[in-house]
Amino acid sequence: MNARLRKEIVNLVAMGLVIAVLGALTGFTSELLLIGMAGYLAWHLYNLAQLLKWLNKPKKVMPESVGIWDEIYYQLNDLYHRQRRARKKLKTIVNRFQNSTQALPIATVALNKNNEIEWFNRAAEKLFNLQHPRDINNRINNLIRVPAFTAYLVKKDTTDSLDFEFNNRQLALSITPYGHKQYLLTGRDITLQRQLEDMQRDFIANASHELRTPITVIAGFVEVLQEQVDSSKIKAPLEKIQQQTVRMQQILEDLIILARLEVAQTPLLHERVDIGELLQLVYSDALVLDRGRHQLNMSAQSASIIGNWVELQMAVSNLVTNAIRYTPENGDITVFSSVDDDGVHIGVEDSGIGIMPEHISRLTERFYRVDPGRSREQGGTGLGLAIVKHILDRHDASLHIRSVPGEGSLFRCDFEEFRQQMETSNVVA
Repeated sequence: MNARLRKEIVNLVAMGLVIAVLGALTGFTSELLLIGMAGYLAWHLYNLAQLLKWLNKPKKVMPESVGIWDEIYYQLNDLYHRQRRARKKLKTIVNRFQNSTQALPIATVALNKNNEIEWFNRAAEKLFNLQHPRDINNRINNLIRVPAFTAYLVKKDTTDSLDFEFNNRQLALSITPYGHKQYLLTGRDITLQRQLEDMQRDFIANASHELRTPITVIAGFVEVLQEQVDSSKIKAPLEKIQQQTVRMQQILEDLIILARLEVAQTPLLHERVDIGELLQLVYSDALVLDRGRHQLNMSAQSASIIGNWVELQMAVSNLVTNAIRYTPENGDITVFSSVDDDGVHIGVEDSGIGIMPEHISRLTERFYRVDPGRSREQGGTGLGLAIVKHILDRHDASLHIRSVPGEGSLFRCDFEEFRQQMETSNVVA
């Protein structure tokens, strides 16, 4: 028990004894007890009034008193000053944070749980056309009236970003949670980046189209010369020229396919694709391409998904072609599909040369080669996996790669969005 409280009890008991003695001497015990209790209660009520007055308008100096109220005033005064120091320190931290974020080139907006603006920096003023203090406490989706942005704001997917057009500019946004149901909305102007990417795609597409005709003409003349020339000295260079023109044609065709995939605006999910039938077709083509050099297998669970048949066939065919190119003769290659709680999976597994771990993350980059010399020797263009990735992106699917050097590789396409559309049956070849 607190010493002040014990002292207050002792004083109360002493006062009671004094009243009892005086009452016994005068014969007015009840009256004296009533007067004493009334005075004691009045003293407490007075101190309560003083405390309420101070709480309504806190001052640096607390009211003064004696006894238990002196301890209460002391404790409250100490707590009040500690809170003042804490608030001052917190305000300093907040001011430093706001001053530092004001200097950031990235637009930053602090939102509460109702998507109301609590604060924003100068970059956000320019990017979103905000004004201080007019837009404080306004809902940001009332100021940025773009359906895609509103949907993103409602969803609050902190694992994904949003690209959308606002005021003739292309913006990239992301949301980060902080505090208690508060969010930081950050944005960047990626208009120039998108323009450069469009210019790059247009250049590659136009250059590929322009080069296709002369390469085709060269290939045609080489074939004519091969048929008409008998000299072995000339035939050997002509064969090399033909090989290079064929390879150049393949590269141009793959570049054109990539350009079409990147700029495709037509609706994608418009037909039901039977995965068992698709794999059977790819497997049959692989048998013709392989010419008996490997042990080809197919083990599949059939499933129907909604997608683009031509693009999916192209993606799986590229995976099978890569496996045939980079698997030593008499090696095993398996084309498969499977169904589980995570969705539909289509892939190719081989017993080939494998890939070192540091290369796996870059395999879908254009023209990236683990072994450039071997890739050219095998006739690869360096674009096959880039095409696969673009096709899977258009189907909201992902590419999983697992490889062990010297043991083989697995390339698997995961279609997680189609788990509700699966009909399974076993197909083995």
